Amino acid sequence: MDPREIRDKISVGWLQVNLVFEVLGKPAKHVEETLKIILEKFEKEKNLELVEKKIYEAKPVGEKKNVFTTFAEVEILIEKLPRLMDIVFDYMPSSIEIVKPINFVFKLEDANVLLNDLAARLHQYDALTKTLKIEREILAKRLSEELKKEKEREENKEKEEKD
Repeated sequence: MDPREIRDKISVGWLQVNLVFEVLGKPAKHVEETLKIILEKFEKEKNLELVEKKIYEAKPVGEKKNVFTTFAEVEILIEKLPRLMDIVFDYMPSSIEIVKPINFVFKLEDANVLLNDLAARLHQYDALTKTLKIEREILAKRLSEELKKEKEREENKEKEEKD
């Protein structure tokens, strides 16, 4: 995309944004393939135009030789701030930088919609977290009960063998 096209989009309200996407895991080839799949899906998103992307080779994480990380720097144009928020929630980039415009007008109605969407998503994540915590506690209790029963069975078996 040439600079004139970028300026034209920004002049009608689009945002120029730099994003960083990271993937961590193993093996290195899988990490790189996963990042490519994420970026392919990302590039098909509506109301978004890719300006540039740079993908980096997977590298070992610290001293752990079997865990790898890779990342991509992506420059996009996106139609509106609420659309950018959708992208942030859907793809969870590790870094977001709105480059242009330096200033923009944000209607109160749009701000309210954006904040209510944010609150709704946070409530969904909170509900999911609470559900998973309860399920984990139930499973831990069941496992503890089963381990206790198994121990009792083993003790009874040893007792019977002695008799």
